[in-house]
Amino acid sequence: MRTYWHFILVCFFFISSLSSLFAQGISMSPTRLFFYGNPGETVSLPVVLSNSSNSDYVFDVNTKDWLREEDGNKVYFEAGSLENSNAAWVSTMESSVSLPAKSNREIVVTMTIPEDASTTEVTNSMLFFTQIGKQEDFAEQQKGIGIIALFEFGLHIYCTPPNNTTKSLDIVSMEEISDENTDSVKVAIGIENDGNVVNDAQVELEFTDTDSGEDIVLNPINISMLPGAKQKVVFQLPPGIKGSYLGVAIVKMAGTNDLRVGEKTFEL
Repeated sequence: MRTYWHFILVCFFFISSLSSLFAQGISMSPTRLFFYGNPGETVSLPVVLSNSSNSDYVFDVNTKDWLREEDGNKVYFEAGSLENSNAAWVSTMESSVSLPAKSNREIVVTMTIPEDASTTEVTNSMLFFTQIGKQEDFAEQQKGIGIIALFEFGLHIYCTPPNNTTKSLDIVSMEEISDENTDSVKVAIGIENDGNVVNDAQVELEFTDTDSGEDIVLNPINISMLPGAKQKVVFQLPPGIKGSYLGVAIVKMAGTNDLRVGEKTFEL
């Protein structure tokens, strides 16, 4: 497993070059591929890399496992490490991809589902396109610049058995998170995916002053959860909020009119 420090450093270098990345016009669409198939079947889907810049790029193609912790952060593992990994099922025609300037490149991603694959469990992995440094980049490093900022795209890969159709989320908790050293107050909404498909949703939180009736509507937070996953969605309350409030959490699942609503009174 990648250590947290390694992960933080990767994020630092990626974020530091992210504005440059989009300024140079490198993009990927879509960012998620959803495969549906039975054991023994082979399914293919396309992903498009676009380069509107004046530079040529080459990307290495590799896979990793990943999971999302309760706080929403992703943690990456070596391919095949996790129980529900499908990294070994995923392939592309090439192990590296050339993306010339002012061009689009369609990459066909193929999933070969094993004969003994589960007919009930959703599997997942991440397909990475990692920029390979050019000779001039390494020459600049030798001159003392020291950092080569490489770009990396992560493509989410999911495989869902065709009979999995239950889309459901459940609100399992609402709790205040206080910091004794500050006046900051946060509220964590605990959510569980008790269905059997990947579920995208928008989580909303409204606070109503039980004395004045004044409403506080917080910015919604988007989530995506694997079946069986649990996540705490944390909202920052306005500073200085005091009194008795009714908190109402609303979970709106994508692709359905079904809602989940939770209520709790908070004494702040």
